Amino acid sequence: MMIVQLLFVVLAAVTWLIGGNVLVAHHYRRLGEPWWHGFRPFDFPFTNFNRREWAIVALLAFVSLSFMALATFLPNVAHALAVSN
Repeated sequence: MMIVQLLFVVLAAVTWLIGGNVLVAHHYRRLGEPWWHGFRPFDFPFTNFNRREWAIVALLAFVSLSFMALATFLPNVAHALAVSN
């Protein structure tokens, strides 16, 4: 695995995990509950999300999947550029 490919995989994981945790903490702060309330297993807050929080989930998914797409296709592009030169 190339170093750049590994970097994009790590960026995707960090974006999704940290962004998701911050989103859930802010969601429960908005509801007036302790920030750790959302980190109980199988107690996901998706039913109470407002439009802004759903937009943030969509943005997190887009950014994370974009990083994974770059990690997946970057070796193919680098190989194609090397072969064409």
